[in-house]
Amino acid sequence: MTNPITKLFNIKYPIIQAGMIWCSGWELASAVSNAGGLGLIGSGSMYSDVLREHIKKCKAATDKPFGVNVPLLYPNIEEHIKIIIEEGVKVVFTSAGNPKTWTKHLKDHGITVVHVVSAVKFAFKCQEAGVDAIVAEGFEAGGHNGREETTTFVLIPQVRKAITLPLIAAGGIGSGSQMAAAFALGADAVQIGSRFVATPESSAHINFKNAVISTNEGDTQLTLKQLTPVRLIKNKFFKEVDEAEKSGASKGTNREIIRACTSKKRNV
Repeated sequence: MTNPITKLFNIKYPIIQAGMIWCSGWELASAVSNAGGLGLIGSGSMYSDVLREHIKKCKAATDKPFGVNVPLLYPNIEEHIKIIIEEGVKVVFTSAGNPKTWTKHLKDHGITVVHVVSAVKFAFKCQEAGVDAIVAEGFEAGGHNGREETTTFVLIPQVRKAITLPLIAAGGIGSGSQMAAAFALGADAVQIGSRFVATPESSAHINFKNAVISTNEGDTQLTLKQLTPVRLIKNKFFKEVDEAEKSGASKGTNREIIRACTSKKRNV
């Protein structure tokens, strides 16, 4: 299949593996790239030396294109960008921030830049910033979501109508029929996260993989809307966060709950 995305990344299939923190190391990224898609290393949970190690291992494991996902709110992003350039990474997906901040710098070093958005207004900003493609991610996505709560299949045709850039659909896509629907609505490719989480190559804990596989309709919910919207599996951690938010807890209190919970070993 040849379309604007397969041409842009020089890949066989218009399938992007999401750069998920904790779950997307070099093993998953290289496996997806070797299979004909575009694998992404999720750098948001990595110290800079760890990121460099994963890039080196990914280059050794595949001769196909791969990229790095960089959340722009990462506290030591300057070091991440430096390492990405030094190691010759050719594709960077940015998210959670202003695309104008790093797009020009990355493109000046010959890097293809893609930015993740949750609304049409942000897609316009991406086009103005000079990115090469856009990921439009709907409300159904796992992990962090936009505050607008626009569903994927409402968002995709709106973004397609608004911009001329290559468009990647994300959020709740995990089957061939869902891919076909995204293409029918104007997407050139799909980005898939949760389905790749459960693969053997994913660096996610086996308990999390099993939890993702066993979830059914209604087992996840968007929460932490005051702080930063995120979709969570309804477990003990979710209940603590949800109860705090419903009781009117401040952003600072919610942050402390998250820090306390994530610092302890928990079963999902």
